[in-house]
Amino acid sequence: MQVVVLDNGLVSCGEHSYQLLLEVGGALSQRGISYRVFGMKGMDAAVIRDIGATPWFTRSLYWGYRRRYPSRPNIISDSLAMARDFVKGQRSFSEKDTWRVLNEIYQRDLARLPADVWRRDNIVVVPGISQNQILGLVQHLLSLPLGALPKVICQLMFTPNWTPWDRSGERGAAYYRQAFDLARELIGKSLFFTTENDALAEIYVRQFGIKTTLLPIAMRAAQAQPNRDGRARFGFFGYSKSEKGFHLLPDAIEICRARNLPVDFVIQIQHSNWERETVEAERKLRRLSGIEIVEGVMGSAEYAQRTNAVDVTLLPYDPQRFGLRGSGLYTEAVAAGRPVIAARGIYAAAGIESGVAEGEIFAPYTSAALADAIERLLPHLAESQGRAARSAHEFANQHSGEAYVDALLKLVKSADSTPEA
Repeated sequence: MQVVVLDNGLVSCGEHSYQLLLEVGGALSQRGISYRVFGMKGMDAAVIRDIGATPWFTRSLYWGYRRRYPSRPNIISDSLAMARDFVKGQRSFSEKDTWRVLNEIYQRDLARLPADVWRRDNIVVVPGISQNQILGLVQHLLSLPLGALPKVICQLMFTPNWTPWDRSGERGAAYYRQAFDLARELIGKSLFFTTENDALAEIYVRQFGIKTTLLPIAMRAAQAQPNRDGRARFGFFGYSKSEKGFHLLPDAIEICRARNLPVDFVIQIQHSNWERETVEAERKLRRLSGIEIVEGVMGSAEYAQRTNAVDVTLLPYDPQRFGLRGSGLYTEAVAAGRPVIAARGIYAAAGIESGVAEGEIFAPYTSAALADAIERLLPHLAESQGRAARSAHEFANQHSGEAYVDALLKLVKSADSTPEA
């Protein structure tokens, strides 16, 4: 048996699956299970070195097909949408063309893989898949001998209305439904779906009747290092985009400054200069004093040092666009015993409400409400850190590489022991 990971979101050390694969690869090696990883063409040399990944896929999970002309059937609505995007300084993307083109390319990339990837005794893992790949995967599997297929396990990482360009889609549910209907004879036999949390699982059961198994985000265990100088350090890490609330930071920081709150901020700036809201937020941040800016992608050692040197992790993710998806940063913070601040309506906020995580929730989705949450947490920060530290070990064990591999093997064993109808 070999575990084969197909990850067309793996490009750099900044991707969430980079840390995941480091941990999972280590857990597999300890058990004597061989594995291979296929990532994006053009991936960073560090990813190839650290994980042994093979550059393979020609389009990223996060790529979108840019609309150049209005489509004839929807010429009026498309023209209006393109005009609105132009005024807002945003690129205009075609949901339909992205779905069509990316599924076709993904299917071709899968067909080009070495034939032994699809051996019956293998476990093929897709750590993240969307409506723009799932149909291509199903069509490829149906082109192979059904009795000789490996177990293929896909992590449904997004809500159905997610798009790669940080705006809610309108067609995603229909595209998922089409793929699930086509895959009916494969599901539960050679094709399996997982989610990172119960909230996402409920969405797929309710909308599509697809039952999923929980597959945790795997993260390296670390320990938060609370600051002792009387000033609290709040950190924002990861990709800088409005979907993750990057645009809320400048005004929230200015409000904290105006209130003379004893807080400092560490902000990672990592983006591709295509979203005007993000570009403008970066300009504002660079004009503010007292902010430690982290430039670009961090290696694993620097990433661990930076994230664990803050007292609180900021997760101001957009409830509408980010929704109930899991977050590697949330998982890392809770596993390290670090409080978080999260927007009401995202999964991290649900974790605070249920007592799994420590921190504060803010609403409405504004910079002022974010600043208010920071101010509310400060008087109780030490107590919050203490509670977070006490529950960190158990949570970390549930999100280790070992736990991830256990979940994979349990799913495969359960499928093998289930008699076919």
